[in-house]
Amino acid sequence: MTDEQKLFSEFKPGTAGDWATRAQKDLRETPLESLNRHTYEGITIKPYYTREDTEHLPFAQQKPGEFPFLRGTNGSDNNWQNIQKIKALGNGKPAIDKAADALSRGADGVLFIVEDPQAFDVAYLVEQIDLTSQSVSYTLGSSPHDFLKGLYTLLSEQNISHRNLKGFLNYDPMSGKGQLSEAEIKTMAEILDLTKESPDFYGVTVCGTNFSSIGASLTQEVAYTLSAAVAYTDRLTSAGQPLESVLRNMLFCMGAGTNYFFEIAKLRALRLLWSLVVEAYQADPALAARLRIHSTTSSWYQTTLDPYVNMLRVTTEAMSAVISGADSLTVLPFDSTFKDSDEFSERIARNVSIILKEESYLDKAVDPAAGSYYLESLTSELAAKAWELFKQVEAQGGFEAAYENGFILGSITEVSRQKFRDIATGRMVLVGTNKFPNPKEKIDFDPEELIQRAEFDTTRAAYPTEVMRMATELHLRKRKRRPRAIIAVIGQEAKRHINASFAKEFFSCAGFETEMQQYEDVESAADRLLHAAAEVVVVSTSEATYAREFGSKIRQHETKPTMIMADDPQHMKDDMIAHGYDEFIFEDCDMSTILELVHKRLEREENNGGKQ
Repeated sequence: MTDEQKLFSEFKPGTAGDWATRAQKDLRETPLESLNRHTYEGITIKPYYTREDTEHLPFAQQKPGEFPFLRGTNGSDNNWQNIQKIKALGNGKPAIDKAADALSRGADGVLFIVEDPQAFDVAYLVEQIDLTSQSVSYTLGSSPHDFLKGLYTLLSEQNISHRNLKGFLNYDPMSGKGQLSEAEIKTMAEILDLTKESPDFYGVTVCGTNFSSIGASLTQEVAYTLSAAVAYTDRLTSAGQPLESVLRNMLFCMGAGTNYFFEIAKLRALRLLWSLVVEAYQADPALAARLRIHSTTSSWYQTTLDPYVNMLRVTTEAMSAVISGADSLTVLPFDSTFKDSDEFSERIARNVSIILKEESYLDKAVDPAAGSYYLESLTSELAAKAWELFKQVEAQGGFEAAYENGFILGSITEVSRQKFRDIATGRMVLVGTNKFPNPKEKIDFDPEELIQRAEFDTTRAAYPTEVMRMATELHLRKRKRRPRAIIAVIGQEAKRHINASFAKEFFSCAGFETEMQQYEDVESAADRLLHAAAEVVVVSTSEATYAREFGSKIRQHETKPTMIMADDPQHMKDDMIAHGYDEFIFEDCDMSTILELVHKRLEREENNGGKQ
């Protein structure tokens, strides 16, 4: 008898069938399948998982450090590098000073976003930071080879060995635009020639963040990142670069979103599939272990409104990245969507990773996600879905061909539109933006200037809701009061109150001053609201005849507020519009049309000096 059998001998082992029987008993007449959840990745999530769900998985018994490296490449710990992102303008000296300070205060490395590679003072960098002991990486939009050659030349002149360089060069011309020119191939080949003797410095970066930052599903992010990596490999080897050199230099930069367990499974699936790619090239399997994964918290889920919530958001994102075995991690400052981050926000971002190490000890456990039936099953399903999509792209001629014919961006757009619809209907929650807003929030930036700023990210999940909120903020600043929404509940039926509460939360999230008013009948409601100061009046009543009568009466209001019915009109929509209603609000409705309607009204009001 095993120790496990001795310890639990009084308990009868529970099978999947036992769980199903008990769950069905608790659910009574409700089918067990009703608890299943369907995801953007086309995966069905069951309410529970058991040992039977993982018994058929070939990697279930593999250990960390073993091919295909699903559980990471390190068998002794789960250490990762805490990389701070720093924007370098002009000669970069202030950024270099900031980097040196960050390295002395808990950062394990820095990633410079170099605006002008030719102006960046490499000599000052070498003087201030020991590049042979610190991880220093560079994001470059142009002249990557000239920049790197200048760095290597300077190191040689100062008798500093380039072999000990640590970090990576983030130059990914293909993932962002779908094509790779001959000049760009030549540049990347020159980069490989420079970095081939710097084993801890990576020269070929593939940015999966280019897909996740525009709303791609996790399946798409994994599949298209792999496809781009294969395209780079094929183009570079065709240009004469050794296969081993290309694979050794490969680094994936991946976003970490808010879907906690899926994000853990994502990097595990990515390592698994990359091992299959390396195997298909008939390369040494050990080269699959050389793959480096740099994670950064998601820009797509960052919000401008109630930005302190981003501190909490990035913590779960960072946890999923390190639990899944990321080699390095960048946590974005909570205020990065609307201003240049300051010392406070950068310190908080840096300290997220430090707390996960020093106080949560996540670096001490090898493969912390091991043993979860759910995560093991999810990893398998996610990998299978991504591999099928990867093969679809390859069947179209590879990444460049699939990008050019519109398949890649078209498929991402389809998913992102569904996500935006779910945010608009409240199915997907962004805390502080479309749910649980902070009514006392003080916006300390100019909304009009921010929206017009070229670098303001309009692809983010929160952007449509934020535009409405900023319109109300401008109304507040110009009119010295918030726009007002009155939710008139007529009658006592419970459904009326549910719809009214939904409408109240919606307009609160949009920055309106909201007030719920209860009335016994249409007459009393119309008499009082006929002179009420409000930009929006929402009517929640159970009787269609009352609704018609009410709408017609309120249309006599001097300022003619936007009239919204808190109900699904179904076949009565045209009739209700004819009686004075502009839109309809209810759970699962498309909020974007209401946002657009109210936004236009506020703009019209401002253009007319406050008059309709």
